[in-house]
Amino acid sequence: MKFPLLLLVAASFSFAQWGGGGGKSLNDYKKESVSGRDIHVYAPSNLAPKSPLLISCHGMDQDPNYQQSNTHWEAVADTAGFVVVYPRGGTGMSTWDISGDKDTKWVVQIIEQMVKEYDIDQKRVYLSGFSMGGMFTYHAMSKIADKIAAFAPTSGTNVMGASKAMRPVPIIHPHGTSDDVLNYSQVEGFIKNYRDQFHCPSQAEVQNNYPNSENRATMYTWGPCDEGVYIKHLKLEGRGHSPSKADVSDIWNFVKQYSLDGASITPSIEVPTNRDSVFNGSFSDSLKLAGWTLQQHSGEGSLKLTEGKAEINVTKTGTNAYDVQMIQNGVHYEKGQSYKVTFDAYASVARTLEVNIEKDTDPWTSYLGEAKTFDLGTEKKNFEILFTMNEATDENGRVSFNAGLATGSVFIDNVVLSKVEGTLGLAKNVRVLAGERTLSVYDMNGSFVCNLKGVRVNDVQSKLNSMKLEKGLYVVKNGSFSRIYSVK
Repeated sequence: MKFPLLLLVAASFSFAQWGGGGGKSLNDYKKESVSGRDIHVYAPSNLAPKSPLLISCHGMDQDPNYQQSNTHWEAVADTAGFVVVYPRGGTGMSTWDISGDKDTKWVVQIIEQMVKEYDIDQKRVYLSGFSMGGMFTYHAMSKIADKIAAFAPTSGTNVMGASKAMRPVPIIHPHGTSDDVLNYSQVEGFIKNYRDQFHCPSQAEVQNNYPNSENRATMYTWGPCDEGVYIKHLKLEGRGHSPSKADVSDIWNFVKQYSLDGASITPSIEVPTNRDSVFNGSFSDSLKLAGWTLQQHSGEGSLKLTEGKAEINVTKTGTNAYDVQMIQNGVHYEKGQSYKVTFDAYASVARTLEVNIEKDTDPWTSYLGEAKTFDLGTEKKNFEILFTMNEATDENGRVSFNAGLATGSVFIDNVVLSKVEGTLGLAKNVRVLAGERTLSVYDMNGSFVCNLKGVRVNDVQSKLNSMKLEKGLYVVKNGSFSRIYSVK
């Protein structure tokens, strides 16, 4: 194939600086042949059965030696325990087939050989590539996404045109802003093609000052998208057109979460029970609708996340407002304690919404006396409910949003339940919760992370955000207090 842009890529590499800087070389890899073409394989000495496989593809007019000396995937493989393959592109200018089936079929043959030799896990095969290798990585999404669990194209967009992936796939794409071969200006539009295909959130979660040993970096994250996948883009300020070992840990930490069964292998989200707050009241993109469920009785509808808000769409009305309802249970309501519930809401057309604080089992006692009805317009407004728990303490109460009396959509956001003092009364433990205290932070595996000393409960989220924690969910607890927070 002869394309002017590809020739420019080739010309630019004739002046490239070779990487390196210590560590292993390609001589430490095993050179093998698959269908008459070379691959270089690295397997840690203590490799376990059913370990993952990562395939790293070089750029145009390059070779496995260049790719390995600049990325050093074996350093990560030794620690994480997986097989690395550097394959060699086609003959001539060492190109990749980014429009047909030749090289994608060859990659499948590589996977099959690694299964025979190293008993790798076929559900955890990951493909990465630089420059034209990155173009090929994108191309493979449309051809062999049933063989590859996650993709990591670097400094490469497919010049043959945006492709349609076989399925929603996890993608992480590092790219330098000073890339003079595959210009950075094309990255946003190209990635948007896949975000649109996978129905990702329109707004990215942005992590400024993202740690990178070579460049000032920003990480953009869209998700969860269809089938729970995420798309990430690592923007590298000032980097030109070159692969780098500075990116491999970010790539690995992303792709390792996924397997071919479509599920992330990270811990599932567990909503704590017997808690004195609403879980995921902000409907975080990281949590989606975790903690919330839709119940339908004589009405019909659906519940989904729409631009960071819960959308209850009623398609068939019932005889009662609660015939289509969004609920969250597991809430602790203490006898004699006063509470405030606030939320934002609006609708596709003007209508009413019923809200109740109640027992989660028969006889469904309302702790408000009776459910409260609010008039909604098409503009977002904030609403508030104040009440005192006069019934016996309930360790599994719920909050419900009942929309079954009218068709159309209701949008709900920022649901907060808090204990209050003042005219409604004050329980003794409110002062304890409101005052400064030491709280322990754990990850979702239950491992201790750190202590937060002298922190008010209302300030925990901002304190976690200011710390250099990895993005994810954390459990913060002290005695009877336990709450999950999302760090973005």
